[in-house]
Amino acid sequence: MSWNTLATTDITAEILPDEVTMLNTIQGSTSILTTILATVTAELQSQILVGGNQIGQSGTVPDQIRGDAIAIVRWRWFNSLPKTDLQSEFRRAQYDDAVKRMRKIREGMEKVEIPAQPQSVTGPSFRMEAIRRGHRLDTHSFDKLGET
Repeated sequence: MSWNTLATTDITAEILPDEVTMLNTIQGSTSILTTILATVTAELQSQILVGGNQIGQSGTVPDQIRGDAIAIVRWRWFNSLPKTDLQSEFRRAQYDDAVKRMRKIREGMEKVEIPAQPQSVTGPSFRMEAIRRGHRLDTHSFDKLGET
């Protein structure tokens, strides 16, 4: 498995031909898809990074979550258009499952594959939780450390 670019053709390949025909009749639907795809890809990379993973080059996603990325993009795309039959409960369930998986990755409960060419990220990228005797500490108690 590896990290690969996600393109608009990957999204349209995952929908039925009659749905593509319907989408082609809606003016501007393709430009909307391009914007949504770029936004979702950036959001997914951010969530992967917050979960303590390395990220690939800009615009790429790990093959391990490719289906989830497509489900998220497709659902946001369909919901950005006028009300049609495209916003089905089946597609909603696919979106919800993808969001749940991304939440696990963001919380560090699921790891993603290491990219062949990791992106160099400056600044804090990993989170840390302080635990004392099995209990979480309130971080506000650290605000006055070092004060006299």
